[in-house]
Amino acid sequence: MAHSNSHKTSITKAHQSSSVSPLHRSGSTMMIRSSVEYQIDQRIYQLYENLRACNPSVLIMVNALNVVIRQYPALGPVITTCSDLECFIAAVTAYEEEAEL
Repeated sequence: MAHSNSHKTSITKAHQSSSVSPLHRSGSTMMIRSSVEYQIDQRIYQLYENLRACNPSVLIMVNALNVVIRQYPALGPVITTCSDLECFIAAVTAYEEEAEL
């Protein structure tokens, strides 16, 4: 008698709960806000590129970046808002242009 496996793995897995809250919008796009500055170096750039290659959710990517940012405060503040993430990405883009990557 053949045994069939009735248990199928779901393509969409439920995410485990996290102690980190999702990114919050920083307010109206018309609101003028002081820009957050990030100092991109080779190690944070390489982490960012490795994460992009894995294509994780934005929240997972930000959490991973924040682990390093917390360890090296000179890189800049932790990413907590969409605006912070946009500033981080702009800093990465500027780093790429300066390093001709």
